[in-house]
Amino acid sequence: MPRTVPIPPPPLKAPALETWTLRLRTITPMFGGSATPRQVDPEHPVRAASVRGHLRFWWRATAGAWYATPGELFRAEEEIWGSAQRYGKVALRVLEQKTGDAVKPSDLVGDRGTARIGPMERFFLHPFNPNRSEGLEEASGLRWVEFTLELTPNLPDPEKEHLRRALRAWIAFGGIGARTRRGVGALEAVHDLQSWLPANPEQLRAWFAQQPAENPPHTTLSGAVICLGKPCKLSHTDPYKGHAAWRELGQFWTRLRKGHFVKDPQTGETMAYTPMAGGKWRDHKTLLALRPSQTQIALVKPYLGLPIVYQRLGNSFSGTLEALHAQGKRMASPVILKPIAFADGSVRPAVVLLKAPPPERIKIGGQELELHIPDADPVLEALEADDPLEAVRKAAHSQGFTQEVRL
Repeated sequence: MPRTVPIPPPPLKAPALETWTLRLRTITPMFGGSATPRQVDPEHPVRAASVRGHLRFWWRATAGAWYATPGELFRAEEEIWGSAQRYGKVALRVLEQKTGDAVKPSDLVGDRGTARIGPMERFFLHPFNPNRSEGLEEASGLRWVEFTLELTPNLPDPEKEHLRRALRAWIAFGGIGARTRRGVGALEAVHDLQSWLPANPEQLRAWFAQQPAENPPHTTLSGAVICLGKPCKLSHTDPYKGHAAWRELGQFWTRLRKGHFVKDPQTGETMAYTPMAGGKWRDHKTLLALRPSQTQIALVKPYLGLPIVYQRLGNSFSGTLEALHAQGKRMASPVILKPIAFADGSVRPAVVLLKAPPPERIKIGGQELELHIPDADPVLEALEADDPLEAVRKAAHSQGFTQEVRL
C-alpha cells in the first residue's frame, strides 16, 4: 500500500551569491578595445570579454607569485576563470555605459608641437596614427568613458580576496581598451573610493606586496618597483583628468627611448631632451653591424618589450626584432607608464617595473640570436645602471619620479 508523506519537501534554495558593483571612469582617452582592430565602439566601448581578459592578466600578476611553474598557475587560473573545457566561477557584466567626445592622436599634440617639444603623450598612440602604406586612416578614441561593472564571484573567501586584489591592481596599474601599459584608457573608481583606490602610496604596498616564489618564470606584481611623481594639479581646462600626469609620462618615455641622459663632453652636464637630436643608445649601430654568421647580440631595447619595428630611413637599419620563445613572437613590456588615481582625488604619474623573466633569445629577420646586455652602452654608463630596467628606474628618478614603492 503506498504511503503518503504527511509534509511537503522543503523548497530548494539557490545559494546566495555576493555581487560586487563598481562604477568606473577613464581618466585618459580610450583607444581600441572593440572586435575591429584599432577601433573603439562609440556606443558600447567596453566589452565584458575585454574586461575579463584584463582581470585575468592582473589575477595572474597578483596571484602568480605563489606558483612556481606556469602549469601550476594555469591550473589555478582555470579553476577560477574557466577555459575552453570548463566554466569559470566569476560572472561578469558591463552595464550603463556612457561616453564623452571623440578624440584622435593628432588632437592631443599637433605636429608643430611635436617638432618643438616632442610627441609627449601622443608617443603612446602610434598604432592609431594614419598608415599610408597599409591604407589606414587615423583612428579615433573616446574621452570620459564611464561604465558599471558587476561581478558575482562564486568563490570561497580567500579566493575572493585574491579577486579583490586583482581588481585593485587593474584599476591602479591597468586600464580599458588597447595600449593600457602606456597609460591609455586609465581608470578611476567613481563611488566607494576607499575600497578601490589607494589612499596614499604606502597603501599600494599594503595591498600588493607579498612574498614571491623564487624567480617565477612568469610576470608578477610581487617584486615590482613603482616610481611615483608628485600629485599633478588638476585644472578645469584639462581635456581629461589624467592629462597632466600622462603628459609627464610621455615626456619621460620619449626621452628614454632616445637615451637623452648622456653627459655633454664639453660641459659635463646631462643633456636635455631634444626632439630633433639622434638617439644615444648603441642598439642601432650594433644592428647595422650585424653579420649573417653571428650567433649572439648585445642590445638594450628588447628588454623593454618586443617586437620592435625599425623603419628604413636613408641608409639606416630596417627590420623587425621579435621574441623567440614558446609563447610566440611578442614579449609584453615589463614597464608600465600609468597615471594612478588616488582616493583623495589626486592623480600621480607612475613608472612601474614589473618582475618579469628577461628575454634570452631574439629573432631578427630569419636570424636567431642569443640576447645579452651590452658591456658598454653610453646610456647605461651615464645612468650607472647594470641592466635596462635599472636604467629605467634611475632615469625615472632623474626625471622627477622620486617616490619609490617596492612591492
